[in-house]
Amino acid sequence: MSVNARRAAFTSANVSLLYPALAFLLTLFAIAPLAYPGFFQSYTGYNAVYNLIELDHRLSAFFMWTPTWGSAYDFFRMDGPLGYWLAEIFHLFGFSFLNSIKIIYALAFLLSAFGMFKLAQRVFKNDAAALLAAALYVYFPAHIAAVYVRGAFGEAIAWSIFPFALWAAIAFGEKSKRVGRDAAWPQLITLNLNRAEGVMTCACVVAFAALMLAQVGLAILFAILCMLWLWVLRTPHLERRTFFQSALVILMGLGLGFLLQLPALLQQGNTISSDAFVPAFVYPFQFLSASWGTDLPRGTFLDNAPYQIGFAALGLTILAVALVLRQGSVENSARRVMWFAIIASVVLLVLMMPIAAPLWNLGLNLFVQYPFQLLAFVGFLLPFAAASLVITDSRFQEIPLLAALVIVPLFAVYPYLAPEFTDFAPTRPALARFNNDELALLDAKIVRPPGAWRHGATVELDLTWQALKQPNHDYTVFLHILDENGKEWGATDEKPQGGALSTLKMLPGRVYSDTHSVQIGLEGPPEGYHLELGIYQGTTGERAATETGATEIRIDENR
Repeated sequence: MSVNARRAAFTSANVSLLYPALAFLLTLFAIAPLAYPGFFQSYTGYNAVYNLIELDHRLSAFFMWTPTWGSAYDFFRMDGPLGYWLAEIFHLFGFSFLNSIKIIYALAFLLSAFGMFKLAQRVFKNDAAALLAAALYVYFPAHIAAVYVRGAFGEAIAWSIFPFALWAAIAFGEKSKRVGRDAAWPQLITLNLNRAEGVMTCACVVAFAALMLAQVGLAILFAILCMLWLWVLRTPHLERRTFFQSALVILMGLGLGFLLQLPALLQQGNTISSDAFVPAFVYPFQFLSASWGTDLPRGTFLDNAPYQIGFAALGLTILAVALVLRQGSVENSARRVMWFAIIASVVLLVLMMPIAAPLWNLGLNLFVQYPFQLLAFVGFLLPFAAASLVITDSRFQEIPLLAALVIVPLFAVYPYLAPEFTDFAPTRPALARFNNDELALLDAKIVRPPGAWRHGATVELDLTWQALKQPNHDYTVFLHILDENGKEWGATDEKPQGGALSTLKMLPGRVYSDTHSVQIGLEGPPEGYHLELGIYQGTTGERAATETGATEIRIDENR
């Protein structure tokens, strides 16, 4: 073998290892904020952590458990149990509840990159295009926002499964060649498969079952998208005769995911929350907005929520289209993928606009909480359109130009990888959830006195609150000091943060620190006191009930 041949072989081997490694390494910037102490502020706050704590306390009812801490049960729109099952494994190995959730978020980013790389590699047969698609997918603005702005735990898991699910469906179709063109329907349905087809069948079923266990609504919508992909982009390896088997296997996966959740579904009874859908439609200019906001979606012109498509995916897609129209010599399969991705993305974007509101009333609103959640599918499709740029012009496959392209998605969202954090790590269930999951008291920490409470002492308490939804009442916090006989020896009534914070201004998911103090009367017994804590409406004096029906929480001196 000549020197040049050996050099070429060595270079080829290194490149084949380099691109998958780079796909993993690029996720480090997305994962890095998870290393901060505490947890990031988001629309859902610490809900995921407390769901995990509840699961840990109910392992004996594993398949009956549902992640409903702080929210109503909603089969289609709520988080599925998969992410919590995986997080519980890490907790059983000694990780804290908080770190277990963070680990799953990190793994979701890693799997997103690897899954998209393998899928794009299969679609384009080109590692450079696959690397660019992976970078665009991980750093698509809606992907970053799903984690660090919305705290959508189940949706983050779904993002990591999407590429694997379609990869498995395509792989199954390419392996399934045994059914003849004129085969009867019974032969199609029986799935008479060889060993390789059997492996691909299992992979496809498991992938879509996992997606159902991550989030049911998105799983169903993504299954429809996958079937459209397989039908429109079918190749000689996936003709019409095998499409039906692929669709059947996808449905089998959804069915398996449904069966695994059936015990919990039967226990809950009510499967759909009537008011869970928020018609926060997106105006066209908001898709192109240069500002990144963290406001709650409200469907107005003034919304400062993260709706952006991002200039990286959109800009590279426009460039890819321009090159295709100019050159016209791009490989036919890559061109078809590009146009399918673009057309499907445009349809999805229109569905998120106010003009499409009547369509949502026909039943589409059952599957997601917000219309803009369809950005997950736009973020899945546009990387293929943008990555076709590398196929269109081979010069972009050269390392310098490819490196420049790959780094663009990261630079585009890098300023937004700095979420606000709260340094609080739960180790036990929350103390209470008030007024039908309106406001949660996460923790109460006694600051002083450190030992027994004696008459004349001042008890100071640090409280940690989280709004589970927008509070509708202006609450006042009450603290009563009682002796063993229930007689009161001190009391204080005060709004949070010394009256500076009205609960009406609390934002859903946000965590607030609050300090209160109460003095024990000198006339009381020497010791043997405890606190009763609760909240009441300032205008009526009506106390808010907890999830147990009680209107106060007992806090002992030995906490």
